[in-house]
Amino acid sequence: MIVLDLCVLIIITLVTFNFKSLFRDFTRKERNSLNKLFFFHFAIAIFFHWYISSNGGDAQHYWEYPAVLEFSEVLAQVSQRYGTPWMYLINYVPANTLQLSFFTGNMIYACIGFIGFVLLFRICKKYLTDEGDLSAIRLFNIPVFPYLFFLPNFHFWSSGIGKDTLMFTAVILFLFAMIKFKRRWSLLLIASLLILIVRPHILMFLVVSFGIAFLFDGRGLKGYQKLVLLFVFIGGFVFLLDFVLQFVQIENLETETISQYASDKSSSLNRADTGSSIDTSQYSIPMKIFTFLYRPFFFDSNGILGLLASVENLVLLLFSVSFLIKKPLKAWKEAPYILKSSFLFFLFGAIAFSMILGNLGIMLRQKNMFMPWLIVFGLWCSYYAISKNKPNESTHPH
Repeated sequence: MIVLDLCVLIIITLVTFNFKSLFRDFTRKERNSLNKLFFFHFAIAIFFHWYISSNGGDAQHYWEYPAVLEFSEVLAQVSQRYGTPWMYLINYVPANTLQLSFFTGNMIYACIGFIGFVLLFRICKKYLTDEGDLSAIRLFNIPVFPYLFFLPNFHFWSSGIGKDTLMFTAVILFLFAMIKFKRRWSLLLIASLLILIVRPHILMFLVVSFGIAFLFDGRGLKGYQKLVLLFVFIGGFVFLLDFVLQFVQIENLETETISQYASDKSSSLNRADTGSSIDTSQYSIPMKIFTFLYRPFFFDSNGILGLLASVENLVLLLFSVSFLIKKPLKAWKEAPYILKSSFLFFLFGAIAFSMILGNLGIMLRQKNMFMPWLIVFGLWCSYYAISKNKPNESTHPH
């Protein structure tokens, strides 16, 4: 099977490297940045493979377990619940039928993750159109775009077999498709189904975020159109609610039930024997959110990887402060609805996950699908502030 592995690796590498060519309006500078990002991403993917092979992890289980199952056994598990069983089904053909190696599996997922980065670049290009203004966004006189997307944690958890890689790209694909959903409805359907079967609560966050953003945006929408959209999003929320309740295994949305679920979940994760557990039960809500977004910090660091994560979180914290002093509420009000939606999605995710997570390692994984939207919104705030101060020019695209 080594020959088949080699063929698959060559094909997926070439296809992924040239995926950016689908977007002909990328400039030469942007293509060069994406080329560098490609090699950086795959270097981390190789490290991910080595690290998981040496230390173990969910990725091995997601690949090796379905490799020894009968297809009927996989279907039986899929019929019982969402999440992990669907990972077995997704990996069944490459791991079982084709018998591809664990390394090849990681590279396939690395390709999926990199496609997410290309689409993320495309979203930025759509709304941050002036390269001069974009390059003027700096932190300590260092341009932040596209270098913020080279932060290692983004790539580590989007370069190997796992739910995190799928969610990272699926969320980006969902937002990319929503920009022109009439033309990209098939991409929207693919992204929605993938999110639904792996982490249905994430799809509910997206639906709620878009519903609120549409109502707040108002540009080009008449009163009856807002009303119709409101019913559509309420219907989508109700439809997804049952999936989410089954996924998290709670019976209803009563305050006491949710509080007990969050307490139990936080306690179980705090007991995880990973060396990175913290007790957040006594933290205030703002401190819980801060912990989710910007820790581990240097006083939490546990080895080289912890130190690298601390440096990355310091960069994100400084970047956050830099745009929070630039009238972010005004920038949010003037933002296109896609950017409004993506930032609301980030907020809902940060608040919800900060309430139940008490393990820094798990936080690093879970926040990977949310943090790109903090960066995109931060770029928009700075971009808007710069373009707003330019005389006799349009302030922003819609």
